[in-house]
Amino acid sequence: MMTKLCFSMASALLFSFFSSSLAAHSGHEHASDVAVLEVVNAQVREFLPGSNSTVGYLTLINHGGTAATLTKATLDGLGRVEIHEHSHVDGMMKMQQVKSVEIKAHESVSFQPGGYHLMVFEPQEPLKVGQERKLTLYFSDGNRLFTNAQVVSLEAQTKQSKPSTQHAHH
Repeated sequence: MMTKLCFSMASALLFSFFSSSLAAHSGHEHASDVAVLEVVNAQVREFLPGSNSTVGYLTLINHGGTAATLTKATLDGLGRVEIHEHSHVDGMMKMQQVKSVEIKAHESVSFQPGGYHLMVFEPQEPLKVGQERKLTLYFSDGNRLFTNAQVVSLEAQTKQSKPSTQHAHH
């Protein structure tokens, strides 16, 4: 009798747990209402001698059905990371900090020379070419994305940022 009672109580608890989980997820489609983000080619340049800042580049791709808004970034071993953009104002190039960057559904945003980029400050230890540092990207919906950023030299970064002579069709 006791075994049957315990089994009945356990069954009731499991049923109430699963039914409340199912009810909480009914009525909406996960695949279409979330941003599905990918980071490509995340890199940070080593600090130049005598410099207290450096720069980071990456591409954020949103494969999902809704926009995502990047609000913050951190890099292991560095005290501060800011999101910046270059813009042209009255014929002059101007760099400014921005509070957020929107990555629209099914689009990408490249952080590259002359556009968005990460300004990196206050190294807690030297960056060495070839290292990887954990990069954490924070979004307005509370989600975070973790990846590694490759530490590269100025020379390597300059070569990568030159316009390609090849043409690609989509």
